[in-house]
Amino acid sequence: MSRFEFWAASLAPYDGNGRVEVSRIPEQVEHLRSIGVRGAFVNGTSGEFPFLTVDERVAILEAWVRARPEGFGIGVQVGGLPLEPTRELAAHAAGLGVDLVSSVAPFYGQASTLAHTVRWLAEVADAAGDVPFCYYQIPSMTGSTQRPSDILAAAAPEIPTLDAVKFTDEDLMELDAVFEARPDVRVYFGRDELLPAALALGTGAAIGSLYNALAPIAHAVVGAFDRGETARAYALHKPFRDIARVATGPGFVKELMNRLGPDIGPARGVWGPAGDADRAVIDRLVPELRTALADVDEAARA
Repeated sequence: MSRFEFWAASLAPYDGNGRVEVSRIPEQVEHLRSIGVRGAFVNGTSGEFPFLTVDERVAILEAWVRARPEGFGIGVQVGGLPLEPTRELAAHAAGLGVDLVSSVAPFYGQASTLAHTVRWLAEVADAAGDVPFCYYQIPSMTGSTQRPSDILAAAAPEIPTLDAVKFTDEDLMELDAVFEARPDVRVYFGRDELLPAALALGTGAAIGSLYNALAPIAHAVVGAFDRGETARAYALHKPFRDIARVATGPGFVKELMNRLGPDIGPARGVWGPAGDADRAVIDRLVPELRTALADVDEAARA
């Protein structure tokens, strides 16, 4: 196991009719623990929060908390709603004893100033009490043009519990700016396909959807990097880049993860189910990924 902390962006569990089925979550937890995942980030983008009701989000989080073993982290994304229900979800999560409460900023029309964004995030963090707060930056989904380094710097006096940022962004210069602006804040890198670059910048943790199955490969990448074998690390990382080149969206990724781990149903809404063209690509990828997983497992046993 590498020194790096990998969390999985957990996938929403459905039954055969597309209804939330929380009885599937213990199997997800056990699978993640068995492949070296440190925690689960619940109700995020991979968790399909835009397509879940508030009650469904509550039920999913409660099931993850019930199922988690000792030492397994639980973070939850509570944003995507008006302020009051977001605060209610944050308070509910805090009451369950989660390790991290996270939120995107409002994204249907960006806040008019940086101060407005920080004030909104502060209200959410306040509802979570003493639970560490994580700002979730994902401009590919939110359309945000506000720099996370600026948000984090401005939040220092406003959000005393601000502990982390989930940085799902390919702007590596901005990642460096985040480290400069708030060296006290833990960065969870969210672009799985750019993990080697994030390692070079000093990142020590990640949250991503592909770690639902490929965490063993990711640990091998970190191990090679830490030994100074950078070319080896980059070669091991190739499956992540291969997926990124062909993935068409969260529905594609979920179908792929279902093939490599517990099958918890296709994505909802406009993200799923995967179409014939996507399934054909997934059919080609799966044997290659299973071979890559077997290779790192054999190397670890040697």
